[in-house]
Amino acid sequence: MSAVAAPDHISPDRIVEFDYLDDPRLAADIHDGLLALKTEAPGIFWTPANGGHWVVSDSDLISKILKTPALFSSKQLQIPPRDDAPRMIPESLDPPEHLLYRRLMMEYFERSRIAHLQARVDHWTDLVLSELKDKPGCEFVDAVASRLPIYVFMEFAGFPLDRAEDFRGLVEGMFRSTDPIKRQEYAMRIMGELQQVISAKMESPGEDILSKLIQADFQGRKLTFEELMSIGFLMFIAGLDTVTNAMTFGIRHMARDVDFRRKLTANPERVPEAVEELMRRYTFPTLPRQVTEDMEFGGVTMKAGDMVLCLIALVGIDEDLNPDALKVDLDRDKRTHFGFGTGGHTCLGRHLAKMELETLYRRWLEDFPDFEIDPTHAPATPRGGAVMGIPELWLRLNA
Repeated sequence: MSAVAAPDHISPDRIVEFDYLDDPRLAADIHDGLLALKTEAPGIFWTPANGGHWVVSDSDLISKILKTPALFSSKQLQIPPRDDAPRMIPESLDPPEHLLYRRLMMEYFERSRIAHLQARVDHWTDLVLSELKDKPGCEFVDAVASRLPIYVFMEFAGFPLDRAEDFRGLVEGMFRSTDPIKRQEYAMRIMGELQQVISAKMESPGEDILSKLIQADFQGRKLTFEELMSIGFLMFIAGLDTVTNAMTFGIRHMARDVDFRRKLTANPERVPEAVEELMRRYTFPTLPRQVTEDMEFGGVTMKAGDMVLCLIALVGIDEDLNPDALKVDLDRDKRTHFGFGTGGHTCLGRHLAKMELETLYRRWLEDFPDFEIDPTHAPATPRGGAVMGIPELWLRLNA
């Protein structure tokens, strides 16, 4: 898509064809495809796809990029870059500005501050799973993974619950499209919905996080409408799509790995470890950055304005960091992964995400201890992009 000729500063031996939105290597399995790419290409290379950009698969280089915002900026998070892309506070900010907003928001996302949400997560999980009782099977993404995070997050953030299906459609449309123009159209529709929600809460605030942010003191002032829109957009897309994909990868693994599933069923107290291990094995976002100045990095010449895509899924399955990395092992001594980000941009919502995942896995194994992939349905083609995922997962629920 939108392939371009390589600029003069790109060495020919660093040019590799790779389309992170729709690459043939990813068509059967995302993680297998990324591992194949890692064996075929240098640890940092340039692809002509999507306007042309750098791709980094080497774990050490990824870590350096994500921890050096002075050289690799978060201000542009679109590949190809778009000047009209929605601003996402604090994700699309660099230090010191990033830290100011992050400190404001951390107050509402710390583990102790969200502990009261456990009862609501339990409620929504039980409600969603109750609809599967006595059914022989289900399409897990539609029945569970794309619904549960929506109900939890929309209640937490203060979005109207009667619009859950509409909002789910907008998020899926944005992330599933490989057309940058269509993705931007979905983003603008989301912004339109946010404008209505935030305007209503400014008139009549409640107890949800958006209302609290509207009333918060930030550097001796209130957040502007534009700042609230930016924060709301990030919360919207992060809260509704990432947990969906984590749930789907996790349940798919349990359906395939009978020994792991039985061990976890017999030891439900180890579900938090399972969440971390499954996130390590099946990390699914990609992280873009923009080069801020001309420099030599990782053996290549980069120019200011170059875009860089970090394949963070490969960190968790790096054999040097996680021996026997493809095995999901509850007894692993140490887990290294960037599934929830790293450094200053570690995911603010990770505690809520873990709460949802732990609750689902525990409840699912109580209700459906014996399940498997339904062989009567062909496996769905995975999707690439900023958040890689599995659009469908058909399961057989054995009595």
